[in-house]
Amino acid sequence: MRKKVQSPPDPVAGHLDAILDSIEDGVFIADRDGYALKANAAYEQLTGMSKAELIGKNVEELKREGLFNIAPITPEIVATGRPASSIQVTRDNRSMTIDGKPIRDPDGRVSLVVLYARDITLMARMRERISRQQELIETYQHQMDFFIREGGGITSFIAENSAMKRLMDLLRRVAATDAVALVLGETGVGKELFARMIHEASPRREKPFVKVDCASIPENLIEAELFGYAPGAFTGAHPKGRVGFFEMADGGTIFLDEIGDMPLVLQSKLLRVLQDRELTPVGSSKSRKTNVRVIAATNRNLEAEARVGTFRSDLFFRLRVAVLEIPPLRDRPDDILPLARMFLQRFGSRYRKRTSLTLEAERILAHYNWPGNVRELENLIEGLVITCDCGRIEADNLPTAMRVTECRLGADAVAALSPASGPGATGPGASPLEPDWERPYKEVVAGFERDYLEGAITHFGSVGEAAKRLGLDRTTIFRKLKRAGGE
Repeated sequence: MRKKVQSPPDPVAGHLDAILDSIEDGVFIADRDGYALKANAAYEQLTGMSKAELIGKNVEELKREGLFNIAPITPEIVATGRPASSIQVTRDNRSMTIDGKPIRDPDGRVSLVVLYARDITLMARMRERISRQQELIETYQHQMDFFIREGGGITSFIAENSAMKRLMDLLRRVAATDAVALVLGETGVGKELFARMIHEASPRREKPFVKVDCASIPENLIEAELFGYAPGAFTGAHPKGRVGFFEMADGGTIFLDEIGDMPLVLQSKLLRVLQDRELTPVGSSKSRKTNVRVIAATNRNLEAEARVGTFRSDLFFRLRVAVLEIPPLRDRPDDILPLARMFLQRFGSRYRKRTSLTLEAERILAHYNWPGNVRELENLIEGLVITCDCGRIEADNLPTAMRVTECRLGADAVAALSPASGPGATGPGASPLEPDWERPYKEVVAGFERDYLEGAITHFGSVGEAAKRLGLDRTTIFRKLKRAGGE
């Protein structure tokens, strides 16, 4: 007679609890009547209830105790025999996704329900963290692209003009500190470039540089954009809240472009951030410390606006710690052609075209007034590189307004060469096109230069204004007048 062979013990049965605890998602097992049979450690952590508090209780009883905020899905799964899902909020306000699956016995009846729980709150925080990291990555990428485009930043900045060289020395000294910097200058002079160079030359260069255009953000949103907001701070706000530009720039630099357009009500809050180094998000009562260097820029006269009350005087004085005033391009004519050649190289490389300027084209560029400053020159050169197909940019390729201005200046210069020309002049040299050929060349040129400069000073009312309009330094005018004997 054969002996009955006994089946070996199930090695899993004795380790079921340990197996369930090794699963990262929360696991809850109930019988068909809704009574809890098993729960793992992750489920305990998610719900804040121990296994002893869960096992043996009915899901309806657990709902009454606050474990669920809506009806449990176990009865639904038993009744339909199909999987179901829901979102539950626990008694400590943690949101969970619940996915339930039926387990059938050999007869096909649903005998058990297994629920898998995942923490939505944690996933939302992870998404927010990833989103913030992506914003920082984009900021770093923007910085990298900017300095590749600008050709290396401060070390390769074009500054042939003496005033610009002094300004670059000041920039280096300011960059080495953590002081608030105020960059002033007309539209198009390169205020953002200066702000970025300050950041790149500072100890914060490895941290974010965040630009905020104060003029482009709606007045009702700028506070939330700058300082962030708490959950549910206003209608349409993200339920989790949001960090602002100041927190995004933590440890680095925030560049407040066009600060003159910042609403007065927000200026007082910015002043507090500058003085106390802390901010309060919209809808929150708790302030947060901030470690950010502030660089502001404007093309407006903040001192005059502070006097009439359209800009807060206390904020103006707080911003006026380190001031860098960028002169317009017309006041530094010796930078025009070096800048033009640099732009030619940059855009030639970008568009894979070798292009150069003729001497006549360079002469016209050098004498143009450039109301749009460096930005106008940059855009012009880019357009010329794109449209010119002969490899050389001729005078005829330049805008008509530039050529007309140059022709007018040339005619005035020829007329001025004849000292006898002018209303009522007669005799040799009376015509502006017939200079006195008997006079030595150097004497004619010196006389023209003296008369021209003195006439300009009279016409414009001062040496400073004449220097600005002629594209010269004041010292240059004084030197030329002295050399010509016209002191």
